[in-house]
Amino acid sequence: MVALLVATLGVAPAGVARRALGGKPSAAVWNEEIKAAWTQAYASAQGVPANYDIDEIEGRIPSALRGTVFRNGPGNFERGGQRYEHVLDGDGLLCRWSLDGATGRARFASRFVRTPEYAAEEAADTVLHRNTFGTQPASGPLGELENAFDLVLKNPANTNVQSWGGKLLALWEAALPCRIDPDTLEYVGRETFDGLLPDGALTVASGIGPEVDASLGLGVAFTAHPREDRKRGRVVGWSWAAPLVGSSLSVTVHEWDAASGALLASTPTALPSAIAPHDFALTDSWYIFALNAMQLNLFPYVLGLTGPVGALRTTGEGAVLVLVPRPGGAAAGREPLTVRTE
Repeated sequence: MVALLVATLGVAPAGVARRALGGKPSAAVWNEEIKAAWTQAYASAQGVPANYDIDEIEGRIPSALRGTVFRNGPGNFERGGQRYEHVLDGDGLLCRWSLDGATGRARFASRFVRTPEYAAEEAADTVLHRNTFGTQPASGPLGELENAFDLVLKNPANTNVQSWGGKLLALWEAALPCRIDPDTLEYVGRETFDGLLPDGALTVASGIGPEVDASLGLGVAFTAHPREDRKRGRVVGWSWAAPLVGSSLSVTVHEWDAASGALLASTPTALPSAIAPHDFALTDSWYIFALNAMQLNLFPYVLGLTGPVGALRTTGEGAVLVLVPRPGGAAAGREPLTVRTE
């Protein structure tokens, strides 16, 4: 955080600088009022599900304004008295604001993304699944080793919400999208786009072939950050699967017509990393992936000692940019380009 402030502002605030040197933060940056505000920000949402007219409106909604805004983010941070280890393990909370300027009305609705994992934990009132940032079932006599070899992660569906082709999708980095009913906000099921994306318990590729992957119960994940190409009226996203062996990530970039949802293109490629990138960029001619200088030490994760993020370590090397030619663009037909920084 200090490095981020320095990089952004050019100088660290005095209180933060003192904290970085081992002193206590000043009252200006950490006091009871600020602590209470942060505590409230990361308190589990109450009164969910909700669906009501918004009565307190300051001013007037423009008569020509009519539409709906969806938002998604972590909204529940504990289960059965066990606080989640990180806010990004929080269960996804969908919110919807609907505005109608012609009638002057506004309406709000919210609901947790009730995946089967969420419903099971709610019914048991306990953490049943391992999570990316370290939350996992309470340990017993064997301690954290009781979670050893349980490699299936819970999908909290808490990162993004997108809509195209008549489908509303709650997204997370390492699983299939969750299909959502836009009227009720209820969970419908995992979205495979008519079988385009293999559905499996683990997002791993054997390297042998899709038939073997399917027989082993292996599937793919879909990015939480698809991109809209408004110039062409398309939505672009990518699926991935980690290698069972080796260090090459299997990726396929897909393009859909934003209005109809029709699949227009699929481009398979491989990235020189065993770790999926967080995001990607899009130009007329290229898909651009930024690979962080990180490595994954699987043993602590496999042994149940930590979540995947806790098993990541920086390498101290430069970042890697991979540019994949986009179908129909000026670079179509070329080989991918790799750019390495120092």
